[in-house]
Amino acid sequence: MLTKVLRRTRILVVSPGATSPLIAAQGWLYDLLVWVGVDHATARHLQDVVVRPVGVVVILLVATAIGWSGSRIIRRWIGAVARRATARADSPRAAARAVTITAMVANIWRVVVGVIAIFVALGTLGINLTPLLAGATVVGATIGFGAQSMVRDLLAGFLLIIEDQFDIGDTLVVGTTSGTVEDLSLRVTRLRGADGTIWFVPNGEIRTLANTSRGWAEAMIDIPVPAAANVDAVLGAVADAAETVVADDRYTASCLAPPRLWGVVATDVDTLTCRVSIRTLTAERDRIARALREEVARRLHALGVFAADPPAAGSEPAVPS
Repeated sequence: MLTKVLRRTRILVVSPGATSPLIAAQGWLYDLLVWVGVDHATARHLQDVVVRPVGVVVILLVATAIGWSGSRIIRRWIGAVARRATARADSPRAAARAVTITAMVANIWRVVVGVIAIFVALGTLGINLTPLLAGATVVGATIGFGAQSMVRDLLAGFLLIIEDQFDIGDTLVVGTTSGTVEDLSLRVTRLRGADGTIWFVPNGEIRTLANTSRGWAEAMIDIPVPAAANVDAVLGAVADAAETVVADDRYTASCLAPPRLWGVVATDVDTLTCRVSIRTLTAERDRIARALREEVARRLHALGVFAADPPAAGSEPAVPS
């Protein structure tokens, strides 16, 4: 009796054993259309024509909103951190690097959200993603095993850019290789050696590096003299030579602090090693060091330190000309 009543009200009545999984999972619009009397084929067609495109549009709109809002959050958060780092940095390219890093991370976020949205939309349209995902997994595993070093280089290059370990134009020492950075990519760093040789260093191979182009530098030289030389006279001559270089109009602008006399830093049977340094700009370190060596050599020669018979400890040193 109940079944007859339901049939008169045009409510679909199907026995449990005859229910197909495809029919049972058609969706709310399909059930509503069947309930009002539309045949199954038409209901399925309207379900596909109306609901699925609307679902795809909703997915794309939600993905766009997530990508836009996430990008703004990333730009604000990472941008604030980058600005604080820029304020503490001493590189003239720090501000531009901060903007580049922020934009790169925001673009990565949008790409990831877009890819996920595309896969979800394809699934909503009824496209079977299992073969596609299986093929992508096989290809990804093959590339991962065959290009481990390349993946390592790319990750290392990304971290080098994020951490701002060096800029183009900086002078680096990487292992036994040294030179000026001419180009930096995610995979490789190109260095130009002092003799003009170009070195290509994979970023994944950079374990320890020395950057000699940040902030200030010490133009430091060691002066070996005969062990029989008058120590006080030698140290006085070295100190006077350093003061002369600092006072020279050609080098004054590059010297950031008074010279520092380290004294005797090493001794052996035949020689004493004295050390002196001048704090200077990184780009001027070699020039200041050369000038300091030349001036020290002049004064020590005038003092007779390198003569066959150096003056005795109690004798008066010669006055430099």
